[in-house]
Amino acid sequence: MKQIIRARILCIFDLFLAIGAIWSGFQMITSSSGTIFAEPYPDSWASNLPFDSWVLPGILAIVIFGLGNIIAAALSLRKEHSSSWYASAIMGLIFLSGLAFQYISVGEMYIVTGPFLIFGVVQLCLSGYVFLGYRSSKLTKEYS
Repeated sequence: MKQIIRARILCIFDLFLAIGAIWSGFQMITSSSGTIFAEPYPDSWASNLPFDSWVLPGILAIVIFGLGNIIAAALSLRKEHSSSWYASAIMGLIFLSGLAFQYISVGEMYIVTGPFLIFGVVQLCLSGYVFLGYRSSKLTKEYS
């Protein structure tokens, strides 16, 4: 029962991240001025990134992070979900890698980079929490 609660917490967090990614992606796609997160993206970023507009990054946010986290959440809802943490951990690693790529490419951090780093680390920690729960329940069954 405790393990099911762990997996559900991870599922809820994955859904939270998915909704945020889809919302941000739509903002990127529909924003004519590039204003997202209460301020416009710096012009210095445009020259350092391989995009002409924020449409493609918005689509990538929706497809990779939105749908990816929805899939990770759905895997947590399966009846036999002992490996559901894999998908969430992979999504967390992709998210943190994307933030690292952004910092390396642009050479500066954006206003939401800090909170995004926290979200990625929390996702990895929750994935580890679910993994450790499965591992300890497996060890308990072996020694019983």
